Amino acid sequence: ESFVSAAEEGTHLDAGWPNTCYGVSKLGLIALTRVMARDEAAAATPDGLAVSFASVDPGFCATDQNNNQGHVPAAQGATTAATLAAAGDQGGGAGMSGRHFYEGREMSWTYGVPLA
Repeated sequence: ESFVSAAEEGTHLDAGWPNTCYGVSKLGLIALTRVMARDEAAAATPDGLAVSFASVDPGFCATDQNNNQGHVPAAQGATTAATLAAAGDQGGGAGMSGRHFYEGREMSWTYGVPLA
């Protein structure tokens, strides 16, 4: 509601919101990832099994969604997600749960500078 009100008033940028609904939806997915990671960690089974959650930004990939105008090949954009999925299979995914990744690196969810 806050974004919609600010966008209707033309003050959304001043309020710190992204310039598009798409940007707000991405922010929502990153937040959901963090919440699900927190909740799943609290609900881990006695044998230590848990689900890992991470969000990945593939970059501006050339796909049908943008009429292939992206500058990143789709296969390259999928690399980080595939790497995280493989790490989860090998037990490395739990330490990455709740984090956000771009181009193989952990990023701040606010897109400041890489964290690693």
